[in-house]
Amino acid sequence: MNRGRLVVALLVAASAALVAHMGVFHFFVTDDAYISFVYSRNLAEHGELVFNLGERVEGYTNFLWTVFLAGWIKLGWLPESSSVVWGAICAIGTLVTCSWWLRRLRGDGPWSTWDAVPALFLAAVPGYACWAAGGLETQLFTFWVTLGSALYASHPGRLHKGAAAAFALAALTRPEGNLFFALAALHHLVGMVRERRLLPRRGEWAWLAVYLLLVLPHFLWRHHYYGYWVPNTFYIKSSGGKGTWERGIYYLGRWNEAFLMLPFALPMMVSLFLRPGAAVRRLYGYVLLVVVVFLIYVASVGGDFMGLFRFVLPVVPMVVVGAILGLWVSLRRAPPFVAPALVVALLGGYVWHTVAVDRAAQAYLGPGASDNGIDSPGYLRWYTEDRAAIGRWFQKYAQPDDYAVVGGAGAQVYYSGMRSLDCFGLSDEYIAHKVPAVSNRPGHEKYAPVDYQLSHRPTVITSNYYDIGRVPLVRDDAPFWRAHGYHYVSAPIPGLSSPWYTFLKRIDRSLGPLPPGDSSP
Repeated sequence: MNRGRLVVALLVAASAALVAHMGVFHFFVTDDAYISFVYSRNLAEHGELVFNLGERVEGYTNFLWTVFLAGWIKLGWLPESSSVVWGAICAIGTLVTCSWWLRRLRGDGPWSTWDAVPALFLAAVPGYACWAAGGLETQLFTFWVTLGSALYASHPGRLHKGAAAAFALAALTRPEGNLFFALAALHHLVGMVRERRLLPRRGEWAWLAVYLLLVLPHFLWRHHYYGYWVPNTFYIKSSGGKGTWERGIYYLGRWNEAFLMLPFALPMMVSLFLRPGAAVRRLYGYVLLVVVVFLIYVASVGGDFMGLFRFVLPVVPMVVVGAILGLWVSLRRAPPFVAPALVVALLGGYVWHTVAVDRAAQAYLGPGASDNGIDSPGYLRWYTEDRAAIGRWFQKYAQPDDYAVVGGAGAQVYYSGMRSLDCFGLSDEYIAHKVPAVSNRPGHEKYAPVDYQLSHRPTVITSNYYDIGRVPLVRDDAPFWRAHGYHYVSAPIPGLSSPWYTFLKRIDRSLGPLPPGDSSP
């Protein structure tokens, strides 16, 4: 078998291993993904990119992903399945991109089995498989960032217009894409200074123009459609108070423990002593700049509350490519059997580590499975399945004018189809702009005051009242809610992890088997 075919075979094996990794440990859709699904469905079915019809609030941070899923809804493919399939496709696209990138960095000569090694390691990264599933835009964003970085860092001396386009598509997928473009521009500017040149050339102006032509129309449309220059979520997630940095640094420490990213830097450092070529050194400088700045940004916002660290995944492929490039530089003159033996040993050890991490991530299947505010994927799966069951029950009995106040604004809202107030304010302008922060947990910094919840005259309030398995239920605050026209009710819900679900219902409204009137103790 020639080397090109062997590389293709190894890439197919890496892709199959990734899909198997997803299927065994991480086949799920997390609750937050359903927030985007609500937007996608409203766009596909009603032509409005909104959470509640008629309320223009940008409660998502993944424009391109949300619109993309809306297109598939129009074609009859529901997002709870299409998002997983396309997440896996994007993850495989990144594997292929890394293979091409390493070949370019080695000198664009004949294909080598080295070119497939980054894909094999990425398929084994714990969070890489987890967030190929999950239903979120993580892998689409990672693909665009990796493609943009590969096109930028593989063409020294000129700016590839494809890199600008890829970074622009990353910015349309998540706002952090603008940061990656800015870092590439900064890295290039440093090169211009070294050349003692400050005035951009025609190609550099064209590179900037490609980016702006793709990004600016969306920027202007956002302001026209929603009334703000940044997403509503920005006002939530930028409001973390005391302890945000500490939480973010803890998040990064746990990420390194799970992914073993610091050891991946060792081959790059070792290879520097062997005086690699200018292309290799340029890549290392670029990777160092991007990773350090991006990790500082992650720490500054407190990290994320989802386990297996989807928030830092976009920089993982470039770290892996740099590490394998460092191994290649270090082992070029080694005896022929040394390199494959070492790579197989390192990959085997990493897979062993990954299996332990994945098992731990799925081991906590009930409430309280949190590590300093970081929820395990096992807990996220459990929570989403329960919220989906609750949403289906509400959908069965709710009337068109019913309104819900919710804490988990994803699967419950998606399946119930009810107009809803998201108490964390991601999809609510008043909470985002007027309510002060009460927490430094990412995405949960603000919370709707009770009087604001009541001002919507909701039929049900399920925000802080997720109390399963206790019936009849007596609470100390029952008189307060009764005075405002609400009482606690409990209902048996099929598919729930426990048989009873307790929430607040308006006394004067019925809801399926729950009649009007106050029968509370």
